[in-house]
Amino acid sequence: MSDLGNKEVFAKNLKKYMDIKNTDRNKLASVTGFSYTTINEWYTATSYPRIDKIEILADYFGISKSDLIEDRPTHSNLKGTIIDRNVVKIPVLGKIPAGIPFEAIEDTYAVDSVEIPVDWLRGGKEYFALKITGDSMEPDYKNDDTVVFLKSSDCTSSQDCCVKVNGEDATFKRVTLRDNGILLSPLNVDNNTGFVPKFYSLDEIKSLPITVIGVAKRHIRDL
Repeated sequence: MSDLGNKEVFAKNLKKYMDIKNTDRNKLASVTGFSYTTINEWYTATSYPRIDKIEILADYFGISKSDLIEDRPTHSNLKGTIIDRNVVKIPVLGKIPAGIPFEAIEDTYAVDSVEIPVDWLRGGKEYFALKITGDSMEPDYKNDDTVVFLKSSDCTSSQDCCVKVNGEDATFKRVTLRDNGILLSPLNVDNNTGFVPKFYSLDEIKSLPITVIGVAKRHIRDL
């Protein structure tokens, strides 16, 4: 069956863009001039709108008409949520506690979202973002900056990574790989504040453990 005229597809897309715009059925009725009953029928896949009404809805959401009537794949959790052909929205996490599966982190610890190119998801790659707290990674990363990470347990030397140490919340440090262990370094090295590099032996990497969970991909700063 063609996507065009598919009430279930339209209802799914309508709900998605209402969620993105933080709009409920009452508000949508108010801003578009459509009755609540009409919108509820679309929302529950009871009826399908005429093309002129689809155009009004698309203008309100800032999308194309095809975004409302076509069935497109949607990724969830750290794979992101596709919001158009080129952009995917991923969660910004306030923290990454130990012992919680990534699949459960977004709902509990997401504080915002950021957009990344949909092409980044090719090959099954997953991303998350962290809100930086503190100044240990200045001057490259400042307090309240957002860093997008490629979810990965591997990195190369001198990459900036999200790392779990000793079962604690994740920390953000520059990683230096050595034959006999790993060095985690703040960029703002200061003995007075405790911002100093910390070396872990191969045995400590296994016993603590030390685990890389993401490699910095993009840095976002609100001006």
